[in-house]
Amino acid sequence: MKYLICSDTHGRIISTKKLLDAIKRENPDFVIHLGDFLYNGPRNGVPDDYDPASVADIFSKLKEKIIGIKGNCDSRVDEMVLGFALEDSKALPIGGHIVWLVHGDKLDEVKRLVGDKDIILYGHTHIYEIAKLDGVLYVNPGSIGFPKNDNPSTYAILGDEMISIKELESGKTLIFKEI
Repeated sequence: MKYLICSDTHGRIISTKKLLDAIKRENPDFVIHLGDFLYNGPRNGVPDDYDPASVADIFSKLKEKIIGIKGNCDSRVDEMVLGFALEDSKALPIGGHIVWLVHGDKLDEVKRLVGDKDIILYGHTHIYEIAKLDGVLYVNPGSIGFPKNDNPSTYAILGDEMISIKELESGKTLIFKEI
C-alpha cells in the first residue's frame, strides 16, 4: 500500500490544486490528511487564494480515498461540508507497524499509547520532519498551505518500508528514510 500524507491546507486553493497534481503523480492507495483542512486560523492573515468552499469541494470528491484527522482549526461544520468524518486520532496497522495519526496539538495524548516500533504521523507545526526518538519514528509532512521556516509546501509518502518528504510543486524528495 502507498499513502500520501499531508497536513495544514488551511483553505488555500492553489496549494490544494497542487496537492491534486501530486496525488495524480504519486497515485497513492489512500491520502492521509492530518488536519486543518479549511480554516486559515487567527494567526494567519487571509491570503489571496483563501477559498475554503472550493477546497472542501475538492476534498469531498476524494472522500473514498481520504483518511481525515481533526486539526485544531477544524470544526463540525467543516466535517459537514467535507462530507466525511474527522477523527481526533487513529491507529492503523501498516506494514508490520502501528501508525498513529494525530494533529500535533494532540501529540502528547498519543505518545502515551505508542510502542517502540510504532510510527507517529502528525501535523500542526507546519515544519517537515522525520526523527526517531526512543524507537518511535515521528513524521511531520510539513504544511500544504502555510509552510514555516522558509520551507516549501511539502507532503510525505509512506510505502513498503520507506517514508519520504517531498516538495509539493516538483515532487522532489527532500528526505528519505527506510523504516
